[in-house]
Amino acid sequence: MKSAPESLPNDVFELKRIIMAQARLAGEQQKIAEKNTRNVEQLREQTSALNLKIQELEDTIEKQKTQYAELQRLVFGPKSEKRHHENPGQALLFNEAETVVDTPQKAPERVKVPAHDRKKSGRKPFPANLERIENVHTLSDEERTCSICGTLRQEIGETRTEELRLIPAKAVVDVHVMKKYGPCGCKDCASPIIQAVGPAKIVPGSRFSNSTIAFFLTSKYVDAQPFYRMEGILSRWGIDTVRSTLCGIAVNVGRAIGDLVEGIRDDILRSPVIGMDETSVQVLHETNRSATTKSYMWVASGFMEGKRLIFYHYHQTRGAEVAKKFLSGYVGYLQTDGYAGYDAVGESPGIIHVGCMAHIRRKFFDADKAVPEPSQAAAFLAMVTEFYRDEHTLRKQYLEGTLNDTAFLDERKKLQGPVLKAMHEWLLQRSMSVTPSSSLGKAISYALGQWDRVVNYLGHGLLSPDNNGLENSIRPFVIGRKNWIFSGTPSGAHASAGLYSLIETAKASGHEPYRYLCYLFDRLPKAKTKEERLALLPYRIDPSSY
Repeated sequence: MKSAPESLPNDVFELKRIIMAQARLAGEQQKIAEKNTRNVEQLREQTSALNLKIQELEDTIEKQKTQYAELQRLVFGPKSEKRHHENPGQALLFNEAETVVDTPQKAPERVKVPAHDRKKSGRKPFPANLERIENVHTLSDEERTCSICGTLRQEIGETRTEELRLIPAKAVVDVHVMKKYGPCGCKDCASPIIQAVGPAKIVPGSRFSNSTIAFFLTSKYVDAQPFYRMEGILSRWGIDTVRSTLCGIAVNVGRAIGDLVEGIRDDILRSPVIGMDETSVQVLHETNRSATTKSYMWVASGFMEGKRLIFYHYHQTRGAEVAKKFLSGYVGYLQTDGYAGYDAVGESPGIIHVGCMAHIRRKFFDADKAVPEPSQAAAFLAMVTEFYRDEHTLRKQYLEGTLNDTAFLDERKKLQGPVLKAMHEWLLQRSMSVTPSSSLGKAISYALGQWDRVVNYLGHGLLSPDNNGLENSIRPFVIGRKNWIFSGTPSGAHASAGLYSLIETAKASGHEPYRYLCYLFDRLPKAKTKEERLALLPYRIDPSSY
């Protein structure tokens, strides 16, 4: 057998031809290999792009499922954010008898329960201050006579029951007669004619009494009754009053209470703790603005000697400059939600920005409801529930006087500090594995962005973990807005802001709004100085003093 070199021809030209053929073959094979390599790379890139596209589509589908579930919950589900757990014993409702018969019954354990006060069950009695008219029901002599022996039965006692009878509103016209007196006859008389002074009116020249104006304003700003409905009610009573008259009364009262509203604002700015929030309002007739443009009602709350103060402020925009101007020079704690408009003012010197746990919880609640099966959001919600339970227990001890200010702060830091740290660690761990675009991912991202502010609530006893107290103060305005939809003019919006400030502060101080407005409107026109007017602020008056 010949070796490879011996098989080659001796001719040089033939050898060159073979070498060139081998070179061409090697070149073609190299091209094929390079082409295959490029094809493989292209296939890898295409596969990677397809996988990325599949992941994007899966994320989109998951997002749409979440949105669909959220829409279903908004339309058909409960509006409350309370979480309801299924009762494992609920299956017994339809199989109770069989279960009780078939299951061996254990003797119940006896547990000693410490004595405690229990709320009396049954109907609450009507208020003692209501007028009571006795209607005595008796039997006639004929009905009391025994049908057998003819003896007249003797009265031995009575049974009393009470029922409430509402008397429909009755309009009464009070005629005020101011007597005039002529000159005394002396030539040096300074005033030839004098006249008795009439009633002091909160709206001079109005044909409505102070108490009637208080009724109008309470109906609108407490009971959310629009003026156009009040116009219809008055019409049924035979009193023709157009709504523009009622609007004018509200604006005039808003001007009359201007010093009181400014006093509320100034006292809030002296509070060590301030909460702020805002909500939209539509004002039809604003200069250089369309009727559909959104305006905003800003709300701030603070404390004066333990009593909550609420201040409403109307402004055309939701810009950060509104909060910055209001809080100019303020030193203390500022609690808000996560709206970015508060970021700059929250970083101002002297201000400690506090976040809101309720807004964090709300996003996890939505994430939990967006999926049918138990989710990781439910685990965080359980931690929040336990956190609030401990907070409630501590706050109750503080209000009952078991803990003083210092002890309350120390106990809260000792108990809630580690809990907040554990919750933060949970968020950090899950943030590494959860898709950022998912509902849970967004909830975690929001919580981490707010966490440094949330823990600041531990710094002052007047702070709570959330801003719910202020949101509850906004709710009357939001309910009213649903009824009257918009304000007519900026002056009306400013008047509404002032009246809401006064009425909500009065409610927070324990006053019944109508009684307080009647008291205020009779005395405010007689106050000569600003100090006398500020003395009528609701948190400076004992509700039981009038």
